[in-house]
Amino acid sequence: MSQAKPTAAHSAATTSSMARGWPSLLITGIVFAAAVYSFSPRHPPPFAPTQIFANKVILNGLAHHGSRWVAAGENGVILLADDPAGPWTEASVEPARGSALNAAIFRDDVALAVGHDSWILRSEDQGKTWKEAFFDGEKSLPLMGVAGPFAGKLFAFGAFGQFLESADGGRSWLPQVHEALGDFHLNGMVQAADGSLLLAGERGLLAQSTDNGASWARLPEIYPGSFFGALSLPSGALLAYGMRGNVYVSRDGAKTWTKSATPNNNSLFGGTLLETSEVVLVGASNTVLVSTDDGATFAQVSDNDRFALTAALPAGGSKLLAVGEGGVVVRELGGK
Repeated sequence: MSQAKPTAAHSAATTSSMARGWPSLLITGIVFAAAVYSFSPRHPPPFAPTQIFANKVILNGLAHHGSRWVAAGENGVILLADDPAGPWTEASVEPARGSALNAAIFRDDVALAVGHDSWILRSEDQGKTWKEAFFDGEKSLPLMGVAGPFAGKLFAFGAFGQFLESADGGRSWLPQVHEALGDFHLNGMVQAADGSLLLAGERGLLAQSTDNGASWARLPEIYPGSFFGALSLPSGALLAYGMRGNVYVSRDGAKTWTKSATPNNNSLFGGTLLETSEVVLVGASNTVLVSTDDGATFAQVSDNDRFALTAALPAGGSKLLAVGEGGVVVRELGGK
């Protein structure tokens, strides 16, 4: 039997049917291609590196050695720079616990930082990388300061009489208990001209050690409010500063103290000495006080602001580098 040939009408109908079906085929192809793309392995796009801005982080501690500046603060952040104006970059901290840091010092190329949870960090490369030297997360007590070395010993101190010492450059630390210090918060330590040590703390605490920290004796109270720090002046005088703008100076080795004249009652949290021997204190509301008479009187050289300053160091010429609630700031002492 011979096969019938398709008629022209049949061919036209077939062509019309295919024409009507091509959108469905196209959609099916697109869906299939999308499915293949969705489930195919591919590398995610790289995220931009996290950047910490030096003026948008709360900083509490400041240290300087050579050309290197280090600032430490909230969440365990440590920033470093080779110029006070920056740029500031984040240092490497291991392990990154996130506890706030309250103070930092340089002793030659070795840097130390202390903070909450009794956290002590140590750097041997001028603050570029930091390793943990001590940590006590169970008690969760903050260390407020670190000082030394005095006769080969470093000291770390803080809340509720917490007191640690190191005899190996800060590699290891031993907690100490001193009855005279009780459970007072300890905020600052300096060495006097005669080699004795002075501790300043809350509720007017001033304590002195004549045996390099082995024992301490409380001094008679001169003021009931808290002291946040102390300085040893080039003249040999001792200076203690604290709440509500209170500053006291001793010129006889901490035997007697005289209240300094200050322009306001803003609390003072940090202090430093300029190369020209002026005394500079910084504190609440952007307070910067300067004394040109060995701590007897102070004048304010800054405008009031909502941000507190917690630490400061001279930055060459008439410049002061300070840190606080507004991060890193540079102040010109020659004008407001």
